[in-house]
Amino acid sequence: MAQSVGAETSQSPPRTRAPQRLPLTWLGVVPFFLFVIAFLFYPAFSIVVQTFLDPARNFTLQNVLDLNQPFILSSYLYTLELSAVTAIIGGLLGFLLAYAITIGALPGWVRSSLLTFSGVASNFAGIPLAFAFIATIGQLGLVTQFLRTNFGIA
Repeated sequence: MAQSVGAETSQSPPRTRAPQRLPLTWLGVVPFFLFVIAFLFYPAFSIVVQTFLDPARNFTLQNVLDLNQPFILSSYLYTLELSAVTAIIGGLLGFLLAYAITIGALPGWVRSSLLTFSGVASNFAGIPLAFAFIATIGQLGLVTQFLRTNFGIA
């Protein structure tokens, strides 16, 4: 009996696997991946490549060596200092708001307003914040145009 079972299995054709297909649920993340490639990976890769090219598009290390100039180093240090100060101030203000919301005996409307403001403010950083400043007080910003038109301030 054992031999007959072995004989049947040895004569049966080998199993072929069906090709694995990507589930259609992955189709929903394709736009996200395209967005990440177009607006994150491509610009980052482009910056890295252009770091090692001169204006004539020849390979050079001079751009990297130029980073040791005093003006550029002082700009880095100033940026780090500004980042540290604003992070500390933001952290302290955030701590005070969180303390007031959780421990403080605030009226419901104040607590609700603070939570709403915190939710909106946390999403209004980086590029949207930079755009808001440019659109408000930039060369062609709303406030700049208002001051220029109504008060003659250049």
